[in-house]
Amino acid sequence: MSENFSNNRMRISFFKKGISCLSSLLAVPAVGYFAVQKLREQLYSWGLFNGIDPPIPVISVGNVLIGGSGKTPFVIYLAELLRSEGFRPVVVSRGYKGSNSSSYLVVNDGCSGKPAVGPAVSGDEPYLIANRAPGIPVIIGRERIHPVQAALELFQCDVAVLDDGFQHLPVSRRLDIVLLNGSEDRMFPLGRLREPLSALKRADVVMLVGIDSVPEKTAKHLGNAEVFRCRFEPASLENQLGSHLCSKLTGSEVVLCSAIAGPERFRKTAEQLGWVVNDHWVFRDHHAFTDPELLVILRHAADRAIVVTEKDWVKLPDWFLQKDQVFALRIKTVVENEEKFLAVLKRALRN
Repeated sequence: MSENFSNNRMRISFFKKGISCLSSLLAVPAVGYFAVQKLREQLYSWGLFNGIDPPIPVISVGNVLIGGSGKTPFVIYLAELLRSEGFRPVVVSRGYKGSNSSSYLVVNDGCSGKPAVGPAVSGDEPYLIANRAPGIPVIIGRERIHPVQAALELFQCDVAVLDDGFQHLPVSRRLDIVLLNGSEDRMFPLGRLREPLSALKRADVVMLVGIDSVPEKTAKHLGNAEVFRCRFEPASLENQLGSHLCSKLTGSEVVLCSAIAGPERFRKTAEQLGWVVNDHWVFRDHHAFTDPELLVILRHAADRAIVVTEKDWVKLPDWFLQKDQVFALRIKTVVENEEKFLAVLKRALRN
């Protein structure tokens, strides 16, 4: 017994040393990444680099942490909220992981009711936004100023919602909204910070996602930002037969499949709905599903329901989506004190 205990202590000791060595190795690029991001921010702050003033007001939605924070559903919510208030919004995105190389590309013109290109060209998020909000133009481009300028000429839009725009300093904006869903004080790759926490002083609005208050380490960096809370709630189940209540699968055995940054939240939501999660097929974020992979999942699921995320649903092949057992979980964004949040938006757009 004592020998086993001694061996276990040795294994734990070696494991801790391994973690310590890895942390030391990652600290070097983390310091370099911190320095680059901090210098970049300072150059803009000092006026040595100037942001371009776009022809229409810009509202940026972003975050400071790597990983899913709910930017895409929030962008959809924000664009639809602006439209309901009489504005003519356009969603502008980089088109991450898409193959587009032109200065700008129209994903959805807001009139035809469906995207003009597929997710392989546009990237997953712009394609999802175009599907969920078919009446709102969606346009992509690596240098975001070009699609913003094009949006005014093509669609006569009067406000641009910049998807994942907090770090895109070349475009000036009226309002910076930052989604915050946790605490972290270490830079990538040692931690999850995309830039130093001090960057939060640029934020005009901090939207807390799934947390009740600003983390202590973060609070001192907020500056004058107004703080709101939002949550993402299950709205419905969608499949080829139409829309269903989420309770349709309550008590049923289900198989989950996802290729998103926060798969654990997807599973937690499913369990909170009372679904019996037998298996969860987890793929890396932005994974392009292959037919052989989907066939394996189908065979494994047998007659059980297969539930995917909205983000994955829009890029799955028709032959898979035509299966009655395949569903997408649609979510909705709920902002607490929405009237006050709307007042902040209108005040920024009037200035």
